Amino acid sequence: MLKLVKPFVAAILGTIILLSLVPAVFAQPEITGSTGLLVDMETGKVLYEKNARKRVAPASTTKILTALIALEKGYLNDLVTVSERATQVEGTIVWLQPGEKQPLENLLYAMMLNSANDAALAIAEHIGGTVEEFVQMMNEKAKELGATASHFANPHGLPAPDHYTTAYDMALIARAAMENPKFREIVGTKTRPWRGQSWESQLLNLNKLLNYYEGANGIKTGYTSEAGWCLVASAKREDQEFLTLVFNSTSDKVWKDAEELLDYGFENFRKFQLIEAGDIIAEVNVGRGDTVKVVAKNSFHYLLPKDSKLVPQQKIELSQVLRPVQAGQEVGKIIYFLGEEKIGEVPLIAQNRVKKLVTFRDWWFRVTFVMLVLWVLNLLRRTLVNRRRHSRLYGSRRYRYRIRY
Repeated sequence: MLKLVKPFVAAILGTIILLSLVPAVFAQPEITGSTGLLVDMETGKVLYEKNARKRVAPASTTKILTALIALEKGYLNDLVTVSERATQVEGTIVWLQPGEKQPLENLLYAMMLNSANDAALAIAEHIGGTVEEFVQMMNEKAKELGATASHFANPHGLPAPDHYTTAYDMALIARAAMENPKFREIVGTKTRPWRGQSWESQLLNLNKLLNYYEGANGIKTGYTSEAGWCLVASAKREDQEFLTLVFNSTSDKVWKDAEELLDYGFENFRKFQLIEAGDIIAEVNVGRGDTVKVVAKNSFHYLLPKDSKLVPQQKIELSQVLRPVQAGQEVGKIIYFLGEEKIGEVPLIAQNRVKKLVTFRDWWFRVTFVMLVLWVLNLLRRTLVNRRRHSRLYGSRRYRYRIRY
């Protein structure tokens, strides 16, 4: 017996009707960069793209992947010993010295704020043993995240023939990195003191958007003569967060490009919250007066143009729920559609536990029952035996007593 118990279900079923099959059309942003992408941070939904699958040189946005691996494999308080090789790298550095020891956390800040290439190499050697081993880890991680059109040749992003990515791939990597709280903290930091063996200063985050764009919270800049000016940037306002990527722009336009894309997201799209984790969807009767509450395992939202009349529809699928039921057991799913397109699904789980009914079919119950019967029979037998003994004993005594008289 299934009973829909959440009021919002009926409400959504009533209002979730396809009112129009014509999606809203907005003026697309015009950017200088040869490649651009705007995605919803939570879902990865693409809202704007320009050559997003085209191969590009990532420059220092490479360090997003380097930092992600370091945070997953290392410990922030690890003391990293700087090698001679790390101190000889070109480009932006924090003047590390051979044999210098720095906590991994300090090097991560130097790499992500100041874009220090020497810090990137020191991190790679510490985590991977060698730079080459770390690069292999980078490519394995990229593949794991679905960034299959990318190949990395170093941890810092300096030009190399086989060092490339796409805006789409880098978005996958950046979204994964932004799921790490420490990574978010680092790339959202504007300044941090630096105390090195040969150089003491204040690290300044090269991401200018942090200083003036509302909600800006990350993530990494990049530049080489081959790659041009690159920027992976994010911003969050209330419950909406967007990630934008611009490659091969110019020094004076890359910031404007990112702003244009982020503005496009905030001004034209709204978050449609379809379900929250823990929402009760149904109540299933499993017999003997027991019921199982079916709830959403996780939340799900979808971005739509603000003036769109195209509204998602839902379909609830429940499997047959039989006891015993464990709390957290998956019992179905809700599937969401936009028109004919499936846009996502949410697992449905049991909120409460229901024990199995004890029946004579259960072997342990049968064994217990037989043992109980045997115990009762044995008790009766012993009682009868004791009564007979008692009767014989006292019966013979009464007989002897009568003879004396």
